Amino acid sequence: MLGILVGVIGGTLSGLTGLGGGFIMVPLLVYLFGMTQHGAQGTSLAVLLPPLGAFAFWHYYRNGHVDVTVAVLVAIGFVFGGY
Repeated sequence: MLGILVGVIGGTLSGLTGLGGGFIMVPLLVYLFGMTQHGAQGTSLAVLLPPLGAFAFWHYYRNGHVDVTVAVLVAIGFVFGGY
């Protein structure tokens, strides 16, 4: 239940203030769940990816604003570049 509360607080405050959800959630994860800084950052990224990345992609894709071929090729390069 505490995790859901952190999500609601992070989502609400980031929506109201325009700050990123991670800006709010990372300190909450550190203090409420006793996570390390790196653990909280990684968890925050995992939390934000599905609602932001997937839903935003789907919205743009539905409206014909995504070149899937280019996106896949760039993603492959991004993986190697990031590594």
